[in-house]
Amino acid sequence: MMKIKIFTTLFYIFGFIFFQAQKLEFKDKNLEKAILENFDLNKDGMITHSEAEAINNLFLVQKGITSTDDLHFFKNVKMIMLDDNTISVIVLKDMDKLNLFSCTGCKATSFKAENLKNLTSLYVDNNLLEGISLKDTPKIDQLTLSLNQLKTVELSQLKNLKKLNVEHNRIQHIDISGNPFLQTLNVGGNNMKESDIKKGIKTEVAIFGTDEQN
Repeated sequence: MMKIKIFTTLFYIFGFIFFQAQKLEFKDKNLEKAILENFDLNKDGMITHSEAEAINNLFLVQKGITSTDDLHFFKNVKMIMLDDNTISVIVLKDMDKLNLFSCTGCKATSFKAENLKNLTSLYVDNNLLEGISLKDTPKIDQLTLSLNQLKTVELSQLKNLKKLNVEHNRIQHIDISGNPFLQTLNVGGNNMKESDIKKGIKTEVAIFGTDEQN
């Protein structure tokens, strides 16, 4: 009888430990609430690792989210839209499946992306960015940075970039000589002349918004 009680007690203890290990602990409770509303498949009031890893798209516009710290739970997500939240610091890292990320109108002052091997489209326009860091993001072909406070943009690592919009920043010079596939560049609202744009030998790009065109 005593052995049965011990076995039963151990069973519940290990079951509780396993339960806690499966449950994800979110730092941002508004993000957790939005995820629960849409992805709590068994309606048990929590999100597990398996539920998080089954998510492909996160459409989280105007949800009161203030942090991106919890996004690492979603290992297989391909699209994230966080527009019109208030997220001052945006950090994205080690999300191998991510193709598109958007955080338009988030009042962000800092943006850092690292090791996003399959990211192709990035939209962080209408923020307060003074700097942006992109490391190991080789597939980006669409980059929208308009309506920020940027003075410089480092583009040399973005070898596949095709469309770039940096309208209404504080940029005086831009170097696109390392972007051989660039097709369109919009620099309106920066008081730039075409001579302020460094092109490559083989660069064939349509440039919009230079002072000569205004």
